[in-house]
Order: sequence, then C-alpha cells, then structure tokens
Amino acid sequence: MAFGLTEYQARVYLTLLDLGTATASQVPALSRVPRTRIYATMQQLHEKGLVEIVPEAPLKYKAAPFANFLLARAKDHRERADALEENLEALSKEFAILAREEPEVRGRFEAVYGRRNVRERLIKMYTSVEREGYGLGTERSPGRIMKAFGQYIIDKSRAGVRLRYAYRVTDENLRDIDVLRKYADVRHVEFNMPVYMHVVDRREFLMSHPIPDDDAFYRGDDIAIWTNDPAISDAIGEMSRKIWETGVDVGPVLAKRSRG
Repeated sequence: MAFGLTEYQARVYLTLLDLGTATASQVPALSRVPRTRIYATMQQLHEKGLVEIVPEAPLKYKAAPFANFLLARAKDHRERADALEENLEALSKEFAILAREEPEVRGRFEAVYGRRNVRERLIKMYTSVEREGYGLGTERSPGRIMKAFGQYIIDKSRAGVRLRYAYRVTDENLRDIDVLRKYADVRHVEFNMPVYMHVVDRREFLMSHPIPDDDAFYRGDDIAIWTNDPAISDAIGEMSRKIWETGVDVGPVLAKRSRG
C-alpha cells in the first residue's frame, strides 16, 4: 500500500503471488476481498502492470513481477520531477503569494425602487459627505434635487464641501440651475443623460433611472442601483470629474439664454 495500492489491490496481488495463476473465483477466500469486487480489482491491477490476464476459459490471472511495477513508477516519478523543474518558474508565478497587509475591501450593492426611497438614500449620502460630491443627470434633475434635498446641499456647501454638477442647460431648467449654482460648481454639457448619478467622497455611488422624468421629487417609479464598493465608487468619481471638466461654466450660458 505504501507504493500506491489500495488495500483490496494489495490483498489480491499478494494472494496471486501465493497462487501463481488463479481464476477469479479462487481469490476471494484467500484475499478476504468481497467476490463482487474481485473483477474490478483485477482490472485495476492489470492497468498498473501488476497482473497478467491469461486468455483461457475461464479467464485466469497471473501476478507480474513487482520490480517491473517499481521501475515503471520510478520512471514516471522522474518524468514528473523533470517536468516540475522545467516549469518551476511558471508555476511559481501561477501560485505566487498574493496576501496583502490588509485584505481588499468589498462593498455592498442594493437595488432601490421608487422615487421616495431613492430620495431617502440620496439624503443619507449627502448627510455623510465630507469632502466632495459629483452629480450628473437629466434636464429635469436640477429642479428635482433642489426640491428633494436642496437644504442638505446648501448646508454642505456652507460647511466647505465642494459640490460639482453637470447638466445640459435648457430653457426649462434655467431657473433651477441658477439657484443650484449658488451652492455648487455647475457646468453645462452638450448632451442629455437618460439617468442621473451621484457620487460622494468617492465612497458611495447611486445611479437612478427617473420614471417618469418629471419635476416631482416624491412620486415616481424610479429604479436605482447604490453601492459603497470602494473600487467602483472611486472609478465613478474619477469618471464624473472628467465629465464635469468637459463642461463649460453655466454663467455665460444662462446669460445668453436669458437674453435670447
């Protein structure tokens, strides 16, 4: 068994050494291996090169020299050792230790349904923001967010939090953007998003589809995805910053539209 044989295989092989050549029916009594396992065990030993099958009727089995088996195993081990040495560098890279001093943090994800619930989640986000926040959205977003949680934006702005927003300026949202820009850096972008996104301190992110995209801040069948996963929130924060930087100051845009 130390050379890789199971207990049944070892018992059958040792029995064949005593018997020389035997039929399958002669083996169970001496080997103490169940009769139902004899044929399978003989086949396994034959595959290992330890048993020869004598093609007689009935079939007979003969033990092969154990030395042949050992030589074959030694050759196999040498080939395996050579292969391991040849691939040592690749295997070392494949199974390299990746432990960090601190395990990577994985955040949570939530689906939020209904405008009321989305609003409550955004209020929590803006309540906890400490450094910066970015918002991108639809043409209706400026008015909706000022109605829904404008006081939080005002309070955070006065506390020194840098809030930046990017929207497409239209005739319909001129007044709302004019109010919002008193408390945040608002820029005009030449495209309209079908969703709105908010990311605070690059640690929390929410993206919502407003259904319908109207001015109501409480009623709506909005569906949103929220996460505090650090990798995703940081990536969305960087993306939002770059989008915001592509925009232009809303002051001249508002002035031009007001004159028009």
